[in-house]
Amino acid sequence: MESPDVFSQLLDKYLTQTITAEEQQQFFALIQSRKHLPELEASVAEALEDASFDVAEDPALRDIIFERILQQRQTPVHRIPAYRRWTWAAAIVLLLGGTAYFYFNSDKQHQPVIAGQTDNKNNIQPGTNKAVLTLSDGTVIILDSAANGTIAQQGNASVIKLPNGEIRYDANGNATGKVMMNTMTTPNGGQYNLVLPDGSRIWLNAASSITYPAAFTGNERQIKVSGEVYMEIAKDKSRPFLVDVDGRSVVQVLGTSFNINSYANEGRIKTTLIQGSVKVNNSRGTGHGVMLQSGQQAVITGNSEDIRVQPANIEYVLAWKNGFINFESMNFQEIIRQIERWYDIDIQLEGHMPAVKIGGRMDRGVQLSDLMLFLNNFEIRTRLEGRKLILSHQ
Repeated sequence: MESPDVFSQLLDKYLTQTITAEEQQQFFALIQSRKHLPELEASVAEALEDASFDVAEDPALRDIIFERILQQRQTPVHRIPAYRRWTWAAAIVLLLGGTAYFYFNSDKQHQPVIAGQTDNKNNIQPGTNKAVLTLSDGTVIILDSAANGTIAQQGNASVIKLPNGEIRYDANGNATGKVMMNTMTTPNGGQYNLVLPDGSRIWLNAASSITYPAAFTGNERQIKVSGEVYMEIAKDKSRPFLVDVDGRSVVQVLGTSFNINSYANEGRIKTTLIQGSVKVNNSRGTGHGVMLQSGQQAVITGNSEDIRVQPANIEYVLAWKNGFINFESMNFQEIIRQIERWYDIDIQLEGHMPAVKIGGRMDRGVQLSDLMLFLNNFEIRTRLEGRKLILSHQ
């Protein structure tokens, strides 16, 4: 029988998402055996007390946490940065997914909000994996309803939908003939993953698009994007990777990971380098462009051709890809636009709304009623009429 220390070490690795596949299998086996439930309960109780959650007011809280951990043995959890022991409560909150505990920093104590507390018959679900793929001949494929397996043939490349919903291009021989351009588009309330013909991995946020060839030919790899896209580009020193961002910026890449945010209603193009090296140019190619280092962000505002470089908050930038909405460092209008895109709703402000500062972050898997309950904690009244969310000051 494994010692409590071994179990505690596995629990710590699980909550901080540093656990290996083999260790995770061992961890779930120990939980299922129920041999270490006392240690698990003690750890959860300590974490919740450290975070000022009043477990006595909600005795079902620990049971919900145990149940969610067991449920997740069959499903992947969101990857999050490592947490120290005293922040286990935050890790638990983030790993709960659909149970949707919110935590936030304000003048009040940390307060959990449990999904399903609201009784809203007109509730709206969060965004899901959905997108449209438009082939070179104009054929349109609704990806969320397409069956797994080969869904199209583009020249020598098979377009395959994987069981996890991801789209991948498998080439059979060298590309010949006309270049076939494909476009993947996500609606409001949608997101999707794509593996390009060269092995580069793409994540599309809501209301975004990417246009790319079914097979890369020539001395360069060129694509076009709009909205918000995270990319992990396959290294190929002989063929640089070029990203046209809304015709307003060109990002040159050799092999790296980075995020581009170019929503029209945000008024800025933000290119954030996570790892590697990229060069950001303006649309006219004037000047020499700017080289970014890891952790830096290039910003082009409005119709300006100037490029400003600033430090980036990587956790904030990649929150959407990791399954969260991070309210830190966002003004209220930015929060509204994110909510509108993810829930595919319109938000209307009613009456005078003073400056509102919202902190913390939220799992993107929660339904709108839970988000409304969360906003109530910041003295914001919420009312849902169809797909219109009306906000007013309490």
